[in-house]
Amino acid sequence: MDGNLTLDELYAAANEMCRKWWGVDYTGTIRLTNVNWRRREACFAHTTDKRVQEIRMSRKVNARFTREYVLGNLLHELVHWRLFTQGIPHMDDDPEFVRECIRVGAPFSHTKKAQYAAKLHGGAANHGANHTLSQR
Repeated sequence: MDGNLTLDELYAAANEMCRKWWGVDYTGTIRLTNVNWRRREACFAHTTDKRVQEIRMSRKVNARFTREYVLGNLLHELVHWRLFTQGIPHMDDDPEFVRECIRVGAPFSHTKKAQYAAKLHGGAANHGANHTLSQR
């Protein structure tokens, strides 16, 4: 698989996607770990004061997937980031999040809650990324 992108490649892709969809650069951080997550593929972590805005990914998890799949996970997390920075509800089951994922073509999480919200708000179920909900 070729999903084990470098940090530089992830930042370049994040900036490209952010410019395309929102006309801005990605201003958060991306952290690559070596932890072999079992229940997540990526996550967006933040603090309420907005000092931390971080997309976390695992090299070991990414290596199991294709480049396209990893970039889909990144786009999903970028939707969390963008809505968060705009003060818009950004959890997987928020209607605003589902609508923005649909608009930009980002995959949905496989959690029951996220899948239900996707169906409820017009998204296609089982559309890709599988990660846990953002940390508050």
